[in-house]
Amino acid sequence: MNINFTLIVIVMLFVILMSIQLTLNKIYVILREIRELMKLKKNKE
Repeated sequence: MNINFTLIVIVMLFVILMSIQLTLNKIYVILREIRELMKLKKNKE
């Protein structure tokens, strides 16, 4: 049984990078929503 560790490392790295990307994307969307809400609140005053 020959396990290719380089392939496993590459796949793990890819999965980690994708999860980081998804997390950053969620943070970006939330910050954009907060900014829009603050603009609306500022315009109301």
